[in-house]
Amino acid sequence: MSFGSLRRLGGLKAGLFNQAKAGLLNQANALNPVSPPIAIDFGVSALKVLQVAAGEPPGLVAAACLDTPDNLMQDHQARLAMQMEALPKLVRHGGFKGKRAVCAIPTPMAFCKHIQIQRPEGASTLGMAQGALAGQLGCDPSALVLRHFEIGPAAGGRQEVICLATSRDLVGRLMHAIRAAKLEPVGIHSEFVATLRAFDYITKRADDQRLATLFLDLGMTSTKAMIAHGRDLVFARVIEVGGRSFDQCVAAQQGASIDEARRRRLGLASLTRAEIAKPEPITSGVALDPVMRGEGPVSLTGEAKGRANVALERRSGEAVPTLTADLRKDEPAEVAPEGVDLSEPLEILTDEISHCLRYHDSLFPGKKIDRAVFVGGESRQRGLCQHIAKVLRLPAQIADPMARVARTGSEPTAGIDLREPQPGWAVALGLCLSPTDL
Repeated sequence: MSFGSLRRLGGLKAGLFNQAKAGLLNQANALNPVSPPIAIDFGVSALKVLQVAAGEPPGLVAAACLDTPDNLMQDHQARLAMQMEALPKLVRHGGFKGKRAVCAIPTPMAFCKHIQIQRPEGASTLGMAQGALAGQLGCDPSALVLRHFEIGPAAGGRQEVICLATSRDLVGRLMHAIRAAKLEPVGIHSEFVATLRAFDYITKRADDQRLATLFLDLGMTSTKAMIAHGRDLVFARVIEVGGRSFDQCVAAQQGASIDEARRRRLGLASLTRAEIAKPEPITSGVALDPVMRGEGPVSLTGEAKGRANVALERRSGEAVPTLTADLRKDEPAEVAPEGVDLSEPLEILTDEISHCLRYHDSLFPGKKIDRAVFVGGESRQRGLCQHIAKVLRLPAQIADPMARVARTGSEPTAGIDLREPQPGWAVALGLCLSPTDL
């Protein structure tokens, strides 16, 4: 037999071997399907871990939450170190399945900025943005991990870009913490993008793709403002006013501890001593579908149907649906009790949000904001959201992202009561639904 024949025979054997190997791998994958990712949200008020199974609606696998001690709320480095140390135990005892994990960059340790760049022909937008941002921060561009979003043309032929950046060292620490919990990192995202992904089921619809939505994530130490056209992020900013700002104001006015001030503040129906004037006549606003209003079960089959019916039953009657009704339609709240007046921090917050809206108007003349959606743990205080909505004069709802997640009631949940609204879980749910692109 010639040398060429031997080589062809060897190639044929190798081909048959590779086919057999591929067949075995396919069988193994069929027997062991890829598990849904475990989402890790290193939030200020709590460490949240969530896993949902794919589907419409998604089904809960497991959820766990560890609250942040009060003394670590504003010490972001110490808080993150505590959460990283606690993560392995939370995952080990939380009933999660598989090893794939995604996480979000904690907002206090990230940098968010709109910049305008003049991009020469053939130049990389990413490279230009990274260099410009590094110059502003006074660091080496290679020390940054950057995600950028090209928004559109700006004045003078420049390009408007949203830059979401963090230090490469922090990304390394997060990856190490995930691996220390015996998980494999498969995705890392910003909290802005994760929040939007939690609402893809709404914003992907044809009618909603044309709408401009203001998402306000009211957190403990800050408020994240995001504007999306349909699913696409077009504006992002961190405002350094959050629940703790209001608690400190109450504590100063009433001579109370921070814990007591927070308890009193959360019990307020209104936050200022002056009543809010009624806004202009309210239009019908944005229509909500039956699932979002909690009006009845959807048409599903099999296991998904059982999970969805349980979830919808819990949302019937007085239960909180995915989105509430328009907050502006509520009657004005009674005035706050004497000695409590949060006008100053409220004015700072609403002024900053109004500035965000004006900036959006300058980028997209004639494209007005159609609605506002409140998420974040502090949005559980309805009076706060109602005040902001009336000042902005926008149709506004409070969202409970977890209300849409189907569950039977037997899934493991540690540190979270899913019978109550959970607006603070938007980032965690969005991470579950985000690409695993590492």
